Amino acid sequence: MSSTNLNEEFASEVVKPELEIDLGRAALLLATLEYPKLDISSYLKRLDQIASTIKSRLDSDDTRIVASVINRHLFEELEFRGNRSSYYDPKNSFLNEVLERRIGIPITLSVLYIEVALRVGLTVQGVGMPGHFLVKFDSADGSVIIDPFNSGRQLSVADCEQILAGVYGEGTKLQPEHLRAVAKREILTRMLVNLKNIYVGSDDPNRAIAVIEKLLVINPSSMVDIRDRGLINFKIGKYSAAIRDFELVLEKGSSGAEAEIVKKYLGQSRAQLAKLN
Repeated sequence: MSSTNLNEEFASEVVKPELEIDLGRAALLLATLEYPKLDISSYLKRLDQIASTIKSRLDSDDTRIVASVINRHLFEELEFRGNRSSYYDPKNSFLNEVLERRIGIPITLSVLYIEVALRVGLTVQGVGMPGHFLVKFDSADGSVIIDPFNSGRQLSVADCEQILAGVYGEGTKLQPEHLRAVAKREILTRMLVNLKNIYVGSDDPNRAIAVIEKLLVINPSSMVDIRDRGLINFKIGKYSAAIRDFELVLEKGSSGAEAEIVKKYLGQSRAQLAKLN
């Protein structure tokens, strides 16, 4: 399938109403950034197979018991785990690689958990805690927070605050909004932002721009991503493209120090383009 068709498929998936978005399929379409010939159906079947094994062992519909069976199969038998040694390896952000290697980062292991749980009848939601993605589900005695990066460990609010402090420093306070459920588009956006930061940090402009294009499918009005695309295009000498992005950012009302930076790069882009003509 061509890259154009893959982009169209991704776009058609993420513009659906929240309840209709197939998160697993969308995450695999995201992975076609790196694997354009990816057999998406085979990986969806793999999720089905994992769930089928879990369902065959369920003898209760108590949500805590269901979660414990999911945990046992995913983290003890299949040995899915967090990739601590190579946390910033881009492969950790691709669901197909997580399924193949059985390692990942918090958000991709959370997507795995959400999709497997869905297939066994347990509604699990993503929790967009800063610095460490989690999941949660409702039980008879309240919400249960799960950390798929750490073998499905159940977390208290105090545990979450400790994790947050470990990422951002002692004294960082957990806010109620840190534990809110996030929409599927937010999950996909966070996966893409992770990849964007990795590719920008590793000076891989072509991959970074490809990721930004996906981010703009989800949120076409993201001036941050349009600005960043402009900066990358400027860096690699695509001055006409950079000018279009910088002009759009200024047109949409960028102000203050941010606007001054964009104006500076816009002027430099025009000057460099003039030298080429």
